[in-house]
Amino acid sequence: MQNQPISAQKLEPLPSMEQPGWLLGLTLICIFLAVLTIALAIFLPRFRQVQEKSRSSLVQVSPKEDCLARIDQVVTDYKAGKSTRDQALKDLAGIARRFASQAWSRDMSAKTLTEIKIQPRTSSTSQGLDLLRQTIDALYPPEFAPPAEMSGSSPVSVDQAAEWVRALIERWR
Repeated sequence: MQNQPISAQKLEPLPSMEQPGWLLGLTLICIFLAVLTIALAIFLPRFRQVQEKSRSSLVQVSPKEDCLARIDQVVTDYKAGKSTRDQALKDLAGIARRFASQAWSRDMSAKTLTEIKIQPRTSSTSQGLDLLRQTIDALYPPEFAPPAEMSGSSPVSVDQAAEWVRALIERWR
């Protein structure tokens, strides 16, 4: 038979190539998992962003509310004897400066009274900057303010100072 031409050889069909059912099932499962992984990679970050936004909107406190709560804490600590009058006044001035920095988007934490006075003003910032300057002037102990710029040297109570800082926060535009 080997010497006969190929056309003369008896050709037998190959046995059918049936694949086991479990192999087909495994292939389909792999394809499904690949599609699922791609879908999760696309949609999961968006889902997390939505979840974080909804969570942060429930938990997040506005800067105004945060500052008002800090003022209350400073007064409570002072009344409980945890801080001195000078420390409480310094803390209240820091709260006022932090709030002004956040509200105006400029660092006001180390500005002197003169620097606050000469800040460029618009109709929307003028009132807030004037209030900040007056509040800081009233809160700082005399050794931190130049005598020419001090409007009043009478001692201020922590409660009164806290009300001034609250007024600054409430009236800032």
